[in-house]
Amino acid sequence: MTPTFTRQFVKEKNSNSGVSWLRATAAGLARSTLRLENAFYEYHLGITTRGLYNWTPGGDWSQDEHLYYYATSYRRIFRILDALRLGPADTFIDLGCGKGRVACCASSYPVGEVIGIDDVPELCSAAENNLRDLRSRRARSRILRCGAQEFDYSVGTVIYMFHPFGARTLFAVLSRLAAGLQSSPRDLRIVYVNPVHESILRQTKWLEPYDRWPPLRYLGTEVAHEVSFWRLSDDRCRLGDEPLRLP
Repeated sequence: MTPTFTRQFVKEKNSNSGVSWLRATAAGLARSTLRLENAFYEYHLGITTRGLYNWTPGGDWSQDEHLYYYATSYRRIFRILDALRLGPADTFIDLGCGKGRVACCASSYPVGEVIGIDDVPELCSAAENNLRDLRSRRARSRILRCGAQEFDYSVGTVIYMFHPFGARTLFAVLSRLAAGLQSSPRDLRIVYVNPVHESILRQTKWLEPYDRWPPLRYLGTEVAHEVSFWRLSDDRCRLGDEPLRLP
């Protein structure tokens, strides 16, 4: 290398290293801020829902149908719940409730009932303990240990999902949900956080998207996933008529 080229190369390398350092520092600060914020909410609510849980496969469903547990930030959850304008006529169902963070947050609103559903015993026990310890509960709430594809969807006006399972389970859930809506007609909204398998929802003629939030960023770092909102469409009369296909 010529001296001039070498100096320019070193300068650009140092510049790129500086940018990388700033990005890494900002990302670390964003994560630390989010952890502190979540810790404040945990203390205020009197619950413990933090941490990562990896499900150990075993049973009828393959590992990709049971996804790891990781909770959404409280800031994002309360913004979603505020946007839903929940009331006494609502039954809020959290599919794949994990340790019960969303179920506990929803229970602080004046809704008719909150139901958390999960099929991992350790997570269900944690969720039940958190509901028991929750301060300022304003709704009747319970945790059911069962698969989302086994639940009786003759109840429920709001379904909440944070990418809780794979495509096969979502396919089965929508089929059960259509049957429940046929037997017990009512309005319905679905909140899908991190909508990985949204293409399956788009196949249904009886559902339509009505809002979408981009990922939440802080200091240039993504701290919360994208969210899509769904409701019954004017084609709700076609409940259960169309065949759904796995992507």
